[in-house]
Amino acid sequence: MSDGRVDRTIETDVLVIGGGGGGLRAAVAAHDAGARVLVLSKGIVGKSGLTQTAVTGFQVAFGYADPRDNPEVHYGDTIRGGYGLADPELARIFCDEAIAAVEDIESFGARFDREEDGKLIQRKLDSSQTYPRSIKKGDSLGTPIMQALRREMNKREVPRMHEMLVTKLLKDGDRVCGAIALDFQKGEIVEIHAGAIIMATGGAGELFPVHSNTPDSTGDGYALALNAGADLVDIEFLLMLGHAVLHPATVRGVLFTFQYLLTKGAKPLFNSEGESFLSNYDPEGNDNPARHIYARAVYGEVREGRGSPHGGAFFDPGSVSHETLMDSLPSQTKYLEKFGVDMTQPIEVGAAAHYVCGGIKINTQSQSTVPGLFAVGECSGGPHGAGRIGGNSLTEILVFGKRAGAEAAAFANAGNTGSPSSDEVASEASRVTSYLSRERTGPRPNVIKTRLQKLMNDYVGVVRNDEGLRETITEFERIEREDLPTMSMAEDNRIGNYDWIEALEVTAMIRFARAMAGAALLRTESRGAHYREDYPELDDKNWLQNIVIHHSANQDALAFETRECTPGPEYTASLAEAG
Repeated sequence: MSDGRVDRTIETDVLVIGGGGGGLRAAVAAHDAGARVLVLSKGIVGKSGLTQTAVTGFQVAFGYADPRDNPEVHYGDTIRGGYGLADPELARIFCDEAIAAVEDIESFGARFDREEDGKLIQRKLDSSQTYPRSIKKGDSLGTPIMQALRREMNKREVPRMHEMLVTKLLKDGDRVCGAIALDFQKGEIVEIHAGAIIMATGGAGELFPVHSNTPDSTGDGYALALNAGADLVDIEFLLMLGHAVLHPATVRGVLFTFQYLLTKGAKPLFNSEGESFLSNYDPEGNDNPARHIYARAVYGEVREGRGSPHGGAFFDPGSVSHETLMDSLPSQTKYLEKFGVDMTQPIEVGAAAHYVCGGIKINTQSQSTVPGLFAVGECSGGPHGAGRIGGNSLTEILVFGKRAGAEAAAFANAGNTGSPSSDEVASEASRVTSYLSRERTGPRPNVIKTRLQKLMNDYVGVVRNDEGLRETITEFERIEREDLPTMSMAEDNRIGNYDWIEALEVTAMIRFARAMAGAALLRTESRGAHYREDYPELDDKNWLQNIVIHHSANQDALAFETRECTPGPEYTASLAEAG
């Protein structure tokens, strides 16, 4: 079965991998720049990905809620929220261009909530925003954005292919020139030639048993870029949120953004003894601190025996009226009630993996360190540093999506085409199909995935330490050496074989998990979304540095490099001392 043949070959100028908001915005921009564009997605293009799940906010400094707000203040909040590691140039770009991004998406037909005078409603999520800055559409921001982008895609008749898993990026010399993908509707191996590639594959929440992402968030883009020679940066900073519903099981992992209810008189988060506790964990003593503090605080209460029955804390939606719930969080309230949650009683909330703050290292043109490979959204790295403040992800995908599309089109249109080696293509086709002909005696993909998720949850989640990280890395290396080569499928059919898909996904997941754990081990301090209980203090003297990861000369090994960074001036000494 592993004959090394491809079933189809497709040519395009710009290949977009990922069908969420960042990918669609890039595709529209590339098309408008005169390029032929093809969009691939593991799900349904325009109806999968993470943008559709966005609920917390969309930060844009119009200054309507408070005239003191402006892009400069937004930039300062972003730099401080990145704890000194955000790339100042990249942060400046998406803060300065955010207003134009809103104008663009509204010109595509998206509509956000406005006051009677026509000004956009702006509200404040938590202490990471100096002034209320998040615009809103009810409490489901991703929906109008995706609807608008789908309309623009359809208007332009941009080609798209659904249920396609990209397994390898192809190169000609040092630049990318295409990809190999598995069409799992037809069971075919597809070779795609492209002048430029835009990675818009989202995050890696599926590495954890409880997360806020969609199930297809398996970190493919990080592994693909890494294997193609690109640098990753800041991936040790994993944003764990503390407002995921934990019980009942039917809604486990669903985000309930109760922070917006605190200004309406809601009772702050409390432990099993009925005590509010968040201010004990926040350096500035806030009852509504930055989001990564929530997860750490809940973890601390659980460890001290003051947690809820299912490993979290309590929020009481009944501390505000049902009318207030429906006014502030209508879709979230309806969704939870639909699954039998009593919104008049305290509910259990706790930690869920949410967002990888780093990713594929990009420059101001959204290009990676590999010529022709661009990245946008969660899979990219640099704009957020050690922590992404709430509402900045939608801002980023629209700003950098437009930029990535235009830059990728220019790269492709400049004649930067190449041809992959036929041996490289045959080797990858053979690798992908070889899973089907294996003996049925090895571990199944789901077994390896469950093991991976437990290790990540226990040792690479909210709280980390030297011993746990070392043991985890050793186990990941063992899995790569022993389990992955013998991993077996239940069946050998090609069409609709989701065991096959999961086997390819888990191979990429292990590689990215090993990189994340390695970076977390190397960073011997606590900063932003990375907390080491054996190094609980922020250490600017030694660790005002980014960790960059790439393949070593031995392609199976990972190389970790520290690079000094120059933080924006808004990263103040007082914040550094406060940690």
